[in-house]
Amino acid sequence: MKKLSNAFTTLLFAASLGSLTVCLNGCFEETSTHRPAFDYSQPQVEDEFQKGADRPPTTKTLYTLAMVLVNQGRDAHAEAILQRLISEYPEFIPAYNSLAELKMRQRRIDQAIETLNKGLNVSPEDPVLVNNRGMCWMIRQDYPKALEDFTRAAGLMPQNARYRANMAVALAFLGRDEEALSLYKQILPQDKAKHNLSIIQRARQR
Repeated sequence: MKKLSNAFTTLLFAASLGSLTVCLNGCFEETSTHRPAFDYSQPQVEDEFQKGADRPPTTKTLYTLAMVLVNQGRDAHAEAILQRLISEYPEFIPAYNSLAELKMRQRRIDQAIETLNKGLNVSPEDPVLVNNRGMCWMIRQDYPKALEDFTRAAGLMPQNARYRANMAVALAFLGRDEEALSLYKQILPQDKAKHNLSIIQRARQR
């Protein structure tokens, strides 16, 4: 599955993230247009699970069940199903993204990166996987690697403005403000572009 639906969530963690956490949790105000986003696909879980309840499990029904379990807070069970999906259907890319997102929520960042790398071994040109690995590097405060992945994701899917906005965030954290502002201006009005950059600058100073 090369193209996934445009569902986005921002992953925020409080422990050992320094100024990046300050920025992601508090500095992007309600008027800010963009936050670095972890991109993953999730169907309408309840309806889809009911549709497949009387049929042998398929990738879709197993994935839907995993998402239902995630919504219920049953992460261990969801993780087991996602691992099964990856083992039995290694080309089913949404499972890698959802498993990585689950691990990131639990602050298992290295394992999330490993999961995304496995997905990229199967589908090297998947922009969602690449972007999501960039988010892992952002949380690790490895901004050069984050920028590399965001740039690659934007190259693979130029029409996705969020990937370019993620590039702008990484550039700003690297102190490359002029480049970050130039990117922001491609996707935001000038006042909002300057506003976003100023927020990151304040977070960077902390």
